[in-house]
Amino acid sequence: EEVGQVLYMRGLISAMLSVEGVRAAQARFGKGKRITGEQMRWGLQNINLDQKTLDAMGFGGVMRPVHTTCIDHLGSGWARIHTWDGKKWNFSSDWYEADQKVLRPMVMLASAKYASEKKITPRTPEDCKK
Repeated sequence: EEVGQVLYMRGLISAMLSVEGVRAAQARFGKGKRITGEQMRWGLQNINLDQKTLDAMGFGGVMRPVHTTCIDHLGSGWARIHTWDGKKWNFSSDWYEADQKVLRPMVMLASAKYASEKKITPRTPEDCKK
C-alpha cells in the first residue's frame, strides 16, 4: 500500500541512485570488485542517466534525466508538485525546471562560505579529472 507514496518513491530513487553510483564506479575501477569509499564517491559524481535508461528501469515518469559531476552534485534542476487529496498523492503540475542563472550563484556563495568556515579547499574542475 506504500507503493507510489512520497516517502516510498524517495527511498526507491535514493536506492537506485546508490546502485547507479556503484555501477559507474565498477565500470571504471573493475566490475565485480569491492570498491573503496573514494571510488564510490567518484561513481556518485559520475552518474549519467538519460531518458531511455530511466524508461528501461521504470523511472521514466518518476524523474528526469540526471548527470552528476564532481562540481555539480545536483545533476538535475527539475521538479513537479505532488499534492495529497485526502486519500492519495497525485501529481498536480507539469515538470518545472529551476533557473540555474539564479540558483547557481546562490549555491556557489553558500558553498564558498561553508568551505571558508570549515577550512575546506573547494575542488576545481581539474581535481575532477583525477
